[in-house]
Amino acid sequence: MKNYFLPLFYIFFLSSFIFSCSKDEPAPVEPVTEVLTYDVEDLDGNIFVNNQIVEFSAVDYPDASLGFYVRNTSSESIAMRIEVESMSGTDGSQLELCFGECYLGVTTGTSYPTSPSMPNVIIESGQTQASSGDHFFNMDEGDGNTAVEYTFKFYLADETGNQNGTVFRLKYRYLSN
Repeated sequence: MKNYFLPLFYIFFLSSFIFSCSKDEPAPVEPVTEVLTYDVEDLDGNIFVNNQIVEFSAVDYPDASLGFYVRNTSSESIAMRIEVESMSGTDGSQLELCFGECYLGVTTGTSYPTSPSMPNVIIESGQTQASSGDHFFNMDEGDGNTAVEYTFKFYLADETGNQNGTVFRLKYRYLSN
């Protein structure tokens, strides 16, 4: 009587190996999450570049006012805030910042809007913020020798106003002639 056990074992082993390889499932596909993006523009639609310095030699309105729009370039709504990241040559008491709401006087490290009930400016896909007239307006002449400078950090935020995405900085500088 022939030994059929060994050839059957090899056939079974090879079949199991072949079938197990052919049934490999692809690795799980991670969902693609869109990166939310935006541009900061002047009132004519010209796009500012990150860390751009905008210089002024006046403290009178409208010559010292820097109007801006934030344009949502994503396919989803975004929530935005602006933080006064730094300032020099001033205490911030004579700066008007309007973004959703207007504030006269700013402090370093504070993000705007400041209302807990509306911590963000919501911008729909392909649009700019609904409020018109958003701007920075410095009225502080400083000491006449040192530039008055503000660095504003625009950022994406979560529903409670915490930074949650891309950061963009714009610098406002006043120096008398």
